Amino acid sequence: MSDTTETAILAGGCNWIMQQLLRYPEGVISTRIGFMGGYGENPTEKDSGGHAEVVEVIFDPERLTYRGLLELFFVTHRADLDESVVGSLYRSEIFCTSPEQRRVAEAMIRDVDAAEHWLGKTVTRVSDAGVFWELGPEHQDYLQRFPNVSPPPFPSVS
Repeated sequence: MSDTTETAILAGGCNWIMQQLLRYPEGVISTRIGFMGGYGENPTEKDSGGHAEVVEVIFDPERLTYRGLLELFFVTHRADLDESVVGSLYRSEIFCTSPEQRRVAEAMIRDVDAAEHWLGKTVTRVSDAGVFWELGPEHQDYLQRFPNVSPPPFPSVS
């Protein structure tokens, strides 16, 4: 492992599911879930204040590139479903911690759209990272601790 790490903060639906999917690539050091991108303090699922559910991923950039992590991010959720379908809490958003992350994220979205993988263009937002509101320990690693529990239902798409 290198002496440096990088932090990625990604919103792509239910953070229990996203944490489970983003924890496994080689180079991921740790993950934790919380909220970001809204207003107000101490958001909750019932009163999110416009925040999105996010996963913070600490990774070794010598073993996993930021672009490689974003490639996984884009195949693990429906990046073409806007907030009118999934709601603000479950929106697709990349919270950048550096100008280089923003450059990579914007290029990745152009590449995803050019590939025409989704029925429409990606609606993923690219924003600067703000305050990370960590969820309590009862929410962290939830699907690892309770593998037989079904996550909350995702809104249906017609």
